[in-house]
Amino acid sequence: MTQSPASAPDTRPGRARPLVSIILPTYNGARYLPEAIESCLAQSYGSWELIVVDDCSQDATPRIIAEYMARDPRVRSIRHETNQKLPRALNTGHAAAKGSYLTWTSDDNRYLPSALEEMANYLEEHPTVGLVYADCVLIDDAGRYLRDYPAQPPSKLAYMNPLGPCFLYRRSVYERVGGYDSDVFLAEDYEYWLRVYRHFQLAPLHRTLYEYRWHNDSLTNRAAQGAVWASVERALRRHLPYLRNSSRQERARGWIVCAATAARRGDSVPAMNAYARALRTAPGFSVGYVVKKLVERLRPAYARSSTAA
Repeated sequence: MTQSPASAPDTRPGRARPLVSIILPTYNGARYLPEAIESCLAQSYGSWELIVVDDCSQDATPRIIAEYMARDPRVRSIRHETNQKLPRALNTGHAAAKGSYLTWTSDDNRYLPSALEEMANYLEEHPTVGLVYADCVLIDDAGRYLRDYPAQPPSKLAYMNPLGPCFLYRRSVYERVGGYDSDVFLAEDYEYWLRVYRHFQLAPLHRTLYEYRWHNDSLTNRAAQGAVWASVERALRRHLPYLRNSSRQERARGWIVCAATAARRGDSVPAMNAYARALRTAPGFSVGYVVKKLVERLRPAYARSSTAA
């Protein structure tokens, strides 16, 4: 159940800005959660609410949330009495959100101070854009810079996730495409962006606005990669036929991703069917791309055998 959008006063005098709802799902996230919440409190854009969805944490997470709620009335919380995993936690937060603009963040990542302001400004200045997403940087467990993580063109959604973790979208997007799908756990964000891409214009904002933490305890690193790729494949098979804003070559690469994923788990019929779809979509590209990848894989083995000889 959605609620009507609201506005709240910004820090700039005489001007009301659209309310941004930030959803922060967390499960036993006490180690980094204060940094994630502090990065919301530090935003230059003052018109926001933070909805922390505690997915039945057993560590110090509830205490940390309570402390921040006491500090700032813009912070509120909803707790699941059983662990329901990320997609359902996101849906809980979205159902409670009041904002005209929506976003979500992870309990181990950090916004940079102008993130909400710059993305909200972009949406206000580009009324045909439904979702904007920004450049990020990768940081380690201690918060040290690792490398840049730039946003890429939305057409690449046909075979990868080019958006990254920093984004803002209109309530009309959520109202059109609905909530996150628990059937594609571990690729719920990717599947959501594919749905959005079918109906709305997506735009990269090439400003570094977010710090994405790469560490051994992150959900991405703890997940079984086979399960991740199975969800990616499920999302692609569902949406690839409808991605008319991606090129034939990009869509063919998506079918090749499906074929390779099915082949890795030993499902030969779905693999061949997906490769046939790639050939029908972009015949010359598909053959050339597969040959190129085979050569790249075989070259190291050939070099080792030549050295041994």
